[in-house]
Amino acid sequence: MSAWLNEYSAVRDQPRLWVEYLWLLESREPLSITRTVELRPGVNVVWAREPETDTGSGLASAGHGVGKTSFCLLLRYCLGDEAQSITTLREKAAGSFARGGVAAKVHLDGTTWVVFRPYGAYAHSLACRGDNLQALFSNELEGTFQDFLDGLKQAFIDRLPAQTMPGTNQPLEWRHLLAWCIRDQKTRFDAFFHWRDGDGLGFRRARQDPPLFVRSVMGLHDSGLDQLMRDIDDLQGKLKKLDEEEIPELERYPTFALAMVEERLRKSLNVGTDVPVYGDLLSTSLETMIGERSATAQQSDAKFELEMANAEKVLALNLQEQDQLAKAEKILELEQQIAQSLVDDNEEVFKKLSNELNELDRLAGHCRYGDVDFSHCDHIAARRRTSSLPMLFKKQRAEAEVVEQKKRLAQASARVESIKLDVTKQESQVARSRANIRRLQMSHSTSSNEQLAIQRDWEELQQRLRSRSKGTDAPDLITARSRRETLASDLASKQTAYQTYRSQRSERNEAVKNLTRTVSSRLLGEVGYGRFNADSDSRPFELTVGGEAYQVLEVLLGDITSVLDAATSSLTHHPGLVVHDCPREADMSERLYREFLLLVLEAEQQLTDGHSIPFQYIVTTTSRPPEALRSKPFLAVELSPGLEDGLLFTRRFAAGLSV
Repeated sequence: MSAWLNEYSAVRDQPRLWVEYLWLLESREPLSITRTVELRPGVNVVWAREPETDTGSGLASAGHGVGKTSFCLLLRYCLGDEAQSITTLREKAAGSFARGGVAAKVHLDGTTWVVFRPYGAYAHSLACRGDNLQALFSNELEGTFQDFLDGLKQAFIDRLPAQTMPGTNQPLEWRHLLAWCIRDQKTRFDAFFHWRDGDGLGFRRARQDPPLFVRSVMGLHDSGLDQLMRDIDDLQGKLKKLDEEEIPELERYPTFALAMVEERLRKSLNVGTDVPVYGDLLSTSLETMIGERSATAQQSDAKFELEMANAEKVLALNLQEQDQLAKAEKILELEQQIAQSLVDDNEEVFKKLSNELNELDRLAGHCRYGDVDFSHCDHIAARRRTSSLPMLFKKQRAEAEVVEQKKRLAQASARVESIKLDVTKQESQVARSRANIRRLQMSHSTSSNEQLAIQRDWEELQQRLRSRSKGTDAPDLITARSRRETLASDLASKQTAYQTYRSQRSERNEAVKNLTRTVSSRLLGEVGYGRFNADSDSRPFELTVGGEAYQVLEVLLGDITSVLDAATSSLTHHPGLVVHDCPREADMSERLYREFLLLVLEAEQQLTDGHSIPFQYIVTTTSRPPEALRSKPFLAVELSPGLEDGLLFTRRFAAGLSV
């Protein structure tokens, strides 16, 4: 064995994450363990051994359906995965182990955890710091399952340059990294970035995000590079919005606004598009029509002023006549009431009414004869208290001429009724005069508003046409285009800085390239067949030989290079754990498969100091592993289809349910 890793040395004693025990429990109370799988740092083989003879049934002679993939799913389950494939397995297992579950002893950055996860859908998961399974169930240890999940996230996700994906701001999760570390048989190892097809991994951009995530985990993508990428994404998003939304809209707006105001003006003038905006003095155009309407409006204003003056004069005469009729009506009513007081022989009413007609009673203010206010004049007060002589005379005449007085009363009443009719007619006339004034005002206001609107539209149309001829009709568009130039310049600057930054990070990139060449040279026996391309979105670890077998080998090369890098470099965030489920069955040649497993074994032997191994590699297989791996300590568990004890769960589930 050549010392092909002699230029590398381990930077840690143990993997940052590794599993020491996996227990399959029939029940937790009382504690009943159906199988214990002991694992170790370094190489661990789960071998579904096929019988060496052709005797026995087909079911008994096949290495399938014994629990290899179930083993991988249970590892994922203990490490926090909740994928649908795991849920399906749990439902099957719960049918045979209703009170059972799976437990594991997990080492995380030097802290030991004991984890239990039930098969049943409604039981609770447990996790505590410690190394004793019985102590976990008796509540003698500290911690919760959520604490364990938080520890995984803090150890491997929170230490990344960013906790969200550039471009989408999707939060990164531990399950994203776990999907890379444990490859199950379902993906058939068809591509390096195909981790959990159909299993709800949840990267929003299936092509872009996994490569970004891998580069971040491997220390090829630090916070400075991450910020540049986010700045570039932000600038590209703003430019896209300007190019696809804002600028096209702003380019359409001046034409649209000009068409709108012209259409509104033509509608107001009731003309079609055949009439030009401008024309000569002899032809019809919007300009000449506006001029004619303006002249007509001026004539209309002069006519309105004249009509208003005449209407207001008529209203004044009507109001004056209404006032005179109202006064005459008052006098006639007083005379009627005086005649009534004579008929009724009511001196008090007679005096009161007579005084209203009497000039003396109408006096107000200061009496110049008595030099006092009329309200305090004794002479006037005495006259008001004394029976009036006219009353005596009229009373005597009334007594002598009763019939005549009643006749006069009737005449006075008739005159009152007549003048009331005149007053009502005059009030109607005043109302008509006022209505006429309001009609004139409303008509003029409507006409003026229409003319004002037409004039405003005409001025706006002229202004927009002038701006268009000068190229200044869209100031917002000019601003947007200027902003676009600034953004494009900033984007080019950021992209240049990004490329410069990446070239300055070449030392880390070269380290991964060198390790890839070292591993591929050992694997294929010659130098130059393997290379690492950090920028690739599909084949970061590439073999320059063709064939489907080499396609699978590329995936294995990438995974083992990553795990060896985690063992020999402190710049990566990889946990140092990789699980492969039956890579031999993924169309890989037996020889290449054997050489790959021997490569991992040699890596363990060359990186160990005799006591500690800095990575953990677990592989399940139906193919016979190399002789060196067919026994302890490398052979973790040997499964066999012939006996139920040879099955992972020590029994078969219901017919048709593969494990």
